[in-house]
Amino acid sequence: MITGFESDYTILLVAAAILFSAFIGWWTYSGNKRLSGTTRWLVTSLRTLALIILFFLLFNPVFEFSDSRTIRNNIAILIDNTRSVTIEKGSWQGEQSMRELLANMDLTDTSATRYHLFGFDGTLYEMQQQEEFRFDGSVTDINNAINQLSQQSTGFDAVVLVTDGIFNRGLDPSRSAERLGAPFFTVAVGDTSRVRDVLVRDVIYNPNAFVNSSADIEAEIVNEGFANRSIEVQLIREGQIEEVKTIQTTEERSVHNVSFSVNFTEEGTESFRVQIPELEDEWNVANNRFSFSIDVQDVQLRIIHVAFEIHPDAGVLRNLLATDEGIIPGFRNWIGGSNFTGGEPLTIAAADTLDLLILHGFPHQTTPESVRQEIAEIALQTNVMLLSLPGTDIEALERLLQNSTPMRKTAQSPVGSVLPLINRQEQDHPIFDFDRDSALRGPELRGPARNISSASTARELLRTQFRNDDTGSSMLSVQQMGNTRISQVSSWQWHRWQQSPDESNRSYYRNLFDNIIKWTAAGVTDGLLNFSPTRNSFNEGEPITFRAIVQTETGLPDNEARVSVEITGDDTETGNLLMRNLGNGRFSLESRALPPGSYQYRATAFRGTTEIEQVTGSFTVNESIIEFLDTIRRDALLQFIAENTEGRFFTHEEISDLKPEFRNRGLLERRTEFFTTTKRAHHSPWWFLLVILLVSAEWGVRKWHDMA
Repeated sequence: MITGFESDYTILLVAAAILFSAFIGWWTYSGNKRLSGTTRWLVTSLRTLALIILFFLLFNPVFEFSDSRTIRNNIAILIDNTRSVTIEKGSWQGEQSMRELLANMDLTDTSATRYHLFGFDGTLYEMQQQEEFRFDGSVTDINNAINQLSQQSTGFDAVVLVTDGIFNRGLDPSRSAERLGAPFFTVAVGDTSRVRDVLVRDVIYNPNAFVNSSADIEAEIVNEGFANRSIEVQLIREGQIEEVKTIQTTEERSVHNVSFSVNFTEEGTESFRVQIPELEDEWNVANNRFSFSIDVQDVQLRIIHVAFEIHPDAGVLRNLLATDEGIIPGFRNWIGGSNFTGGEPLTIAAADTLDLLILHGFPHQTTPESVRQEIAEIALQTNVMLLSLPGTDIEALERLLQNSTPMRKTAQSPVGSVLPLINRQEQDHPIFDFDRDSALRGPELRGPARNISSASTARELLRTQFRNDDTGSSMLSVQQMGNTRISQVSSWQWHRWQQSPDESNRSYYRNLFDNIIKWTAAGVTDGLLNFSPTRNSFNEGEPITFRAIVQTETGLPDNEARVSVEITGDDTETGNLLMRNLGNGRFSLESRALPPGSYQYRATAFRGTTEIEQVTGSFTVNESIIEFLDTIRRDALLQFIAENTEGRFFTHEEISDLKPEFRNRGLLERRTEFFTTTKRAHHSPWWFLLVILLVSAEWGVRKWHDMA
């Protein structure tokens, strides 16, 4: 079929082109008396036909070819591979019922249907056979599983979702299922009945503490079905009972908060567990405990904050410093001339024990040169954090710190309303090690809208965003100079984030600035390999992440190095894991999730076959009971997903109806798919070869009759 000539206007043009070609052919030879009548009509026809073909190609016609093929249907089978499906309750016998259900699904006949078997917990992974399922996942994220399914190269004609519908991580999966564009056949497993149970739903604690300090631990206890009972709550420390509290219930359902206080005298990581001894007639004891660990440090950071303007930003930052038990803060305010409130500006630094100097608004445009030089002299000898305020003289700052600042002013920098934008190439930096919303949009800041760049040796973490456009101007840059670190923030009005009614904005401010302070104050170790896990304790189901920096003997980043890590535990040995080279001497590693327990690591840096340095240490993985907190099957969610995607909802007792439903919908028969291919005429060389042959034939006849 030829397309492109559907309109009347096009048809008229084609007709006119044919008539014009015929006229040109006739007119060319109409007065020729040397050719016989037959020969004259021959050459006229050759020229006319060549012109018609050329006009035909000018109209750019398209040839359409239709064809069909018989293909198999593709059905994705998503199986909940978490612990919650192993809970025995009502008619559901846990893992035994789950394996019987998988066997009854009967996925053996693949003559007309191709089944793709997937397991999911916090993520999605393809399985080869049913025996691979272990039902040991510690978290459930149905939404993420469906999103990852949509990224598979195979297009699915239907999806079977086998789950209890209980998700404890991620968003509601209904929208993701609808966007996939395939019918969902949801199979509800588990039980909907309530049982008598008591559980430790949550424990609030600070994962970091310090020697010779105390910490509060608060546990939330949920009672389901035990009225008028005394329930004992124990705090276990390193396997021994530390403290016991008793709660008294009065109703069938109640929630109780229990507080403990512990003291720390030694450095190290200590393991704790809040647990409730098993009660008579209690349905489940797996959720009677909550394990966690606290990292006890022997050193507190000594930080001095010097403000050169009266500004709300200085107030909220000082509040952050004052409320952190790991910081011994000192505060100074410049009030003009060489005068400071709070004592001499750098009394703490005089003892040579300062971990971090925070200069807020330094240097102010009216600060005397003598004060500037005094401050700069100390700043060049320690870790320093530089924050701009409206009166900051950035050009003078570069000069005073001998061009060691992470930022450079390249031209006049107009101040405007800006927002932070994470530099994607640096989003792996430890400063960003906190949960953050990628679509977060907080209150507008003030700062240079352009012409602020990062130094060649610095890492640009945040850039300014003006009216949703990346300005390319630096907002947060960091760098290491020898054994010291420098961080610099070019914007202000951050107090608006801390005072925002939106908790996500307040959390972003606290986490961002807390991480900037801790990273800058940490400085650089004396060794060539700086290696550590991102945290000292991880929750079960989380990947274990590490970061490393390797430098040469001259203090420069080692781009030729490689780093391997070995993790060992009571029943675990990972072998050598190679860290990913991020460039500029930086490395990262994200290993698989590990079972609860204590682990040791050994990191080794190599240059070629030569070992540079080795670092050892330990971390813990805390046991998670999140899969046992909610045990009531969510039929309403699974029904909603099935109805919204034009599928069907089944309970596990109705699994025998799944195959007949597939058969009624034609999913167990091969389907015929019709498709059309198109090809434009001018893409084929044969038309042009035909024109050449016609013209050549015409000139051959003319040559034969001595007319060439």
